[in-house]
Parts: sequence; C-alpha cells; structure tokens
Amino acid sequence: MHVLNQDRECLTSVLSPILKTDLSQAMHYLVSLFFFIFFVNVAAADDFDAKVSSQNKVDPVVQLTVKERAWLANHKKIRIAFDGSLPPYSFINDSGQLEGIAIEVMNALSKRLGITFETYPNTSWNKLYEAAAAHKVDVVATMVNRPDRRQLFIFTQPYLIKSLVIMTKRDNTTIKNQSDLVGKTVTMVKGYQFVDRVIKELPSVTPYFVVSMLDGLKAVSTEKADAAITFMATASYLQTKYLLTDLKIAAFYDLNRANESINESIAVRNDWPVLADILRKALVTISEEEMQNIHAKWVPSIKPSIDYELIRKMVAAFVIVLVLLLLWIARVRRQNKKIERSKTEVQTTNKILQALKSDLEHLVVKRTAELHSSEHKFRSLVENLRNEYFFYQRDCKGIFTYISPSITNILGYTVDEFMIHYHEYLTDNPINLKIDEYSQSIHSSPYQLEIYNAQKNIHWLEVTDTPVYDEYNKYIGVDGIVHDITLRKQADDRLIWLSYYDELTGLANRRLFADQLQQIISMAHRTNDSVSLFYMDLDRFKFVNDTMGHAIGDEVLKETARRISSTLRDSDIAARLGGDEFALLLPETDAAGAAPVAEKILKKLREPYIFDELEFTLGGSIGIAVYPQNTSSGETLVHFADTAMYHAKQGKHGVSFYSESMQQKKTIG
Repeated sequence: MHVLNQDRECLTSVLSPILKTDLSQAMHYLVSLFFFIFFVNVAAADDFDAKVSSQNKVDPVVQLTVKERAWLANHKKIRIAFDGSLPPYSFINDSGQLEGIAIEVMNALSKRLGITFETYPNTSWNKLYEAAAAHKVDVVATMVNRPDRRQLFIFTQPYLIKSLVIMTKRDNTTIKNQSDLVGKTVTMVKGYQFVDRVIKELPSVTPYFVVSMLDGLKAVSTEKADAAITFMATASYLQTKYLLTDLKIAAFYDLNRANESINESIAVRNDWPVLADILRKALVTISEEEMQNIHAKWVPSIKPSIDYELIRKMVAAFVIVLVLLLLWIARVRRQNKKIERSKTEVQTTNKILQALKSDLEHLVVKRTAELHSSEHKFRSLVENLRNEYFFYQRDCKGIFTYISPSITNILGYTVDEFMIHYHEYLTDNPINLKIDEYSQSIHSSPYQLEIYNAQKNIHWLEVTDTPVYDEYNKYIGVDGIVHDITLRKQADDRLIWLSYYDELTGLANRRLFADQLQQIISMAHRTNDSVSLFYMDLDRFKFVNDTMGHAIGDEVLKETARRISSTLRDSDIAARLGGDEFALLLPETDAAGAAPVAEKILKKLREPYIFDELEFTLGGSIGIAVYPQNTSSGETLVHFADTAMYHAKQGKHGVSFYSESMQQKKTIG
C-alpha cells in the first residue's frame, strides 16, 4: 500500500527498466509487479476481522455430591503443575510468568469450585512429571492420556483438542498433503509421542530433530528443512509472535482427532479419584463459547481462503490495462524513446493503476467481510444444531471423504462406522432406491431417505447437496447437509391421522365416516347390495360423566369403542360422531342381517363397566336405517338412523328400525 502511494517520480523509476527491455521481459516485470500489488492489498484486507464482544455471565454451578463437597472442604489448596514449554497452551512469557489457554481454563475451574490451585514452581516437563508421580504435585494441567501413565494418574476427558499441521515456506508449492512429505526433510521436536507415529507412517521422511517447536519453524524458514510437523495453535502463535511471515500452513496432518495421542487432559494423582470426578464435572460446565473465547485470545484466527473467481476478474481487468501499457511501450520504442512523452504516459498509467487499486481494495474488503459473516453463520449453525444436522463431503464417485462428528449425536454411529456400513443402515423403503444415483450426480434439490439408527429405530433424513468445482470449473464432488426430520415426519403423520380419526377412541371421525359412507353406497349401487347404518347413543352416560368425572367418562367411551369393534367384521366401519354418539356402517347387510348385530352390541354394552373400585352398568339405544330400502342418499340415511335412535331412546326399545311413521311423529312432536 505504501509503495502505491509514493509520488509520480517513484513510479517512473519503477517503470523505467521496462522501457529499456524487450516486450517479453517487460510483460514478465509487469506481471510480477501486479501480483506484488495484489497480495499487499489482500494482506491489508485480511486485517478486517470481527471482534467478539465479551458479555458478563454468571458462572454455571457444578453439581457435586455430598461426598464431593466434603472432599473439597477438606482440600482447599491443591498443588498443580504446568508445562512451561507448550505455547499457547501453557508457557513462560517474556516476564517469567506462566500464561496460556490451560492457565485460564484452570482459573475458571478454580472459580467454579471455590478452590485454590497452588502452582508448582518447576515447569520442566520431566521434573514436574517426576514430582506428580511421587505425589508432590496433585494435578498436572496438561497431559496426554497414554496407557503407560494410567497406573500413576487418573485422567479427565480431553479439553485441549489439538491438530497437527504441516508448515512450509510460503513459496513452497511441492507440499500440499501428507503424502508429499515422502523423501523430504521434516523437523520434529524430541520427546513428543506423535513423532514416533509420524516416522512409522512415513518411513522415507528424513527427521530433523530440534529442541523446541520454535526451533523447528526457524529451521524451515532458513531452509534447513523442507517442512515442520507441529500443533496448529502453537504454529500460529509462534508465527505471529516471532514474525515468521515467510511460513504457511501447507496442510493438516491430523485434524482435531479427539481422544488420540495428541489431545490434552487433566491428570490427577491416582489416589484422589474424587478430585478427578469433580474436575470432569467442572470441565463440562465450560461452554464451547467460553472455550472458544479463551482460544481466540491466544490463537490468531485462520484467514479465509482466496476467492479464485474474484482473482480471475481482477486479473482480467489488469490484463486489459497491461496490454494497453505494452502497446504504449512499443510505440515509445518506435519513436526513439521520446522521454517526455514516456513520462506523460507513465503518469496517465499511474492514475489508471491508482483507480484500479482503489476498486480492488473495495472488492477485497467487501468480499472478506462477506466471508467472515458466512463463516460465523456456519459455525453458529454447527454449534446450535449439532443434534439435528450433520455435514459430509463426497468425491465425484460418490465416496465419502468427510462426515462431521455430530452424526453420532443424531444416529449413534461413529464416523468410521457410517462411512463403511452406510448402505447396510438403509431401510427397504422404495424412497431409498435412487440414493446411489443422487450421490454420483449433480443433484441440488433436497431429497429424503429412511435409515435405521444404532438402536434400530427409524429416522427420516433430508439431504441437500451442493456441487463443488475446482479452479478449472470441473466437478469434483459435493458438500452435503443432512437434517434429521424424524420428529417433523411423525408430527405430520399424527396430524393426518387426527384429521380422519377420533383421538380418544381411535375410531373414524365424522369426516372419515362421511367419506366411507359415500364410497360404500356407490359400491352398493353398482353391486345392487344393501347397506345398514346404525346410529347409537349410550344410556345414562351423562350421569356417569357428571357424577364420576370426565376421566371416568373418557374411559367409558374408550371401552365402549373396544366393545363395538369386537362385534364387527373387518369390512364394517365404526365411528364416533361426538359425545356419546356412535355410527356404524355394515356393507352388504340388510335389515335381517343388521338385527342380530345390533342385539349383540347392546348385550356387550349391558355388561358391567369396571374401573378401579367402581362398577356400574350402562345401556344403549340404536337406530337403524337401510339403503336402498329407506333412501338412496347417504346424508338422508344418517338422518333416518338418527330419527330411529331417537324413537328407540324415547320408547326404551333398545333397537328401532326406521319407518316413515317415525318421521311423522317426530315432526308432529
């Protein structure tokens, strides 16, 4: 930025070598100048980071047992040791004081538990380890949980999740992944267990052992080694503090592999299991947001990747300017290098470049802000919805290359289990038949699948795929988001069921009964059959409901529905129309066939109703209308059956078949 703001004479001096060379050399010089200007602008724009505002929050309460509280009351001071050579987790600063992520986490635990940690003065790993093994130290703040250490210590869950990264010179383009380290010289710090694993996994690597991770980074910077394998947070911290700007993170070696050989837990002396349980509970109360805020204080944020589409647009704009400039240079050479005119053209070009620079700055700043906003929204989505969503990546052949750990929360499978046995978990629902076709093609519309979870329960998943392309616009795979919609599907199915069935008794409701009535009458009309319709009302139900309560009334209705259903054929329809009124449809049944069914139902209803210590009897009144003898209209058939039921109830007949005289009496009454 400073170079571009110098005066015109400075830019003239920069461009003067171009005027003295041929066109190919001039183009090379100008392209180099452009990329210098561009990356300086990107570096300036990258400083546009959002700051997280701190909020005053009440510390969560750690739920302890009586035994645990008594133990803490008797152990107010607990001796703790910190490794002083593990920045930014725990280290000695320039003032000789301990600081880092682990120290802040321990301070938070101390505040939550109301205890005092007394820091062991020696921060040498070997010395503090010996002291802890001899119970001269009660707690070690950071220790990897290894089998050989479990005889001496009790470990909490890991709370410092670390990633191993490969660091190279910024201009190194030969190392892009783990396999590119073959035959290379790689710096490693003696004493770390992951070093043995790296040497075992990559036997052709030439190890360059150093005392500290800072020495390893400096060895790469001075080209004594091709790469360094170190912790990402440590590399970022040291790179920022010691201005190792010529280095970059070339690739991940291990990406946040939880519970493996690089993650740090709290180690407690083996005769204090109660303290280990207390610290485990206290760690759980530190929210992910609080832990992220602690990390953000010590670990510089990773810059977003460059938008190649934006670069292509900027390069295209610059090429246009570059071509115009080269044509101008050729014209100057043909006119015997007229210096005065060259100066005028350089000044004009300077204005063009300044305008272009301003536009580029605006575009980069805007795009950077958009990327930060997108990143924040994505992270919030992952943290807040990890019990509903998981994320995956597939290559162009449909093979999984990544699945987010939240799949364990949703389906109960580990990431490795799901990658290997995915097809075995699918149900035989026909909706699953097109999944392989979707996974091997560019399918952007959401689709659904049905799958078993680890407990063999069925889950419904909604999948949205987004195609991914490389810098040459070639399709290379998909990024996918999977939403567990099981509860939504169950709710939808429940709503559909409730729209056709009575919630209390499980019988058809008035809507479904009306639909079935029309269908059965239409069928009877085609086959020339009879249909009997029963309209039934419980006797003395109001007395039971008023004196014994609505709960008993509901139980009576459910038991009545069960008794009615037990007397009917599979082809018959039973419905609750409301209150204590029921309706029955008996296809292919005339009056002679309906009579014994009605008597059987009444006999069932007269049997005692027994609920807890209550016992009572009820009865019923049934009105029957028959299609087509009484009417050919379904609606009228219901009305006639209701009229017959009214007649049966008034005369205490139990069962009455509809006749025209009933309608006349009801009208007169």
